[in-house]
Amino acid sequence: MNLDAIIPKEFGAWKLDSSTASSIVNPTVRGELEKIYNQILSRTYINEQGERVMLSIAYGRDQSTDLHVHRPEICYATSGFDVGEISKTFVNTTIGRIPVMHLVAKQGIRNEPITYWIRVGDSLTRGWFEQKLTAIGYGLTGKVTDGLLFRVSTISNNEQDSYRIQQAFLAAILQAVRSEDRHWLVGQLTP
Repeated sequence: MNLDAIIPKEFGAWKLDSSTASSIVNPTVRGELEKIYNQILSRTYINEQGERVMLSIAYGRDQSTDLHVHRPEICYATSGFDVGEISKTFVNTTIGRIPVMHLVAKQGIRNEPITYWIRVGDSLTRGWFEQKLTAIGYGLTGKVTDGLLFRVSTISNNEQDSYRIQQAFLAAILQAVRSEDRHWLVGQLTP
């Protein structure tokens, strides 16, 4: 699997935002991320209305012990953000209903509504309990499974508008990914 090849740079009304520079990661943080993840993809997209969505996907081959995918609410909090209410919801797409988490991270004047899911093996999980239960289930079968964090966010004080934009973005990107590659992102969706 190659995230850079799977995720299109342009789809529907969205294209890669060439005005944003790649984020520079502190070497210590980069080293820690490389222990957990085999691939990380970070991009910013923009549509014709000037709306921007930041996409971050992190893939790890081994979801056992301390190598499991980390939830954004933990990562944002340890980076100095205040994390507001976290809620479970769904995003409707043409490929199915995706179970996701919503949260808002704030730091100073920066307000960042976030939508994410974590895939463990073939299952999408929301929150610590579902993630652990799924990993334990795979562990009981003796299977070491992979995992993926799929996160989108926007910088906006209008959280509901941000979630609307993110839903449109997610529907478009999942439709644009080749059907044979979607399982890397969403596992086996159940109707």
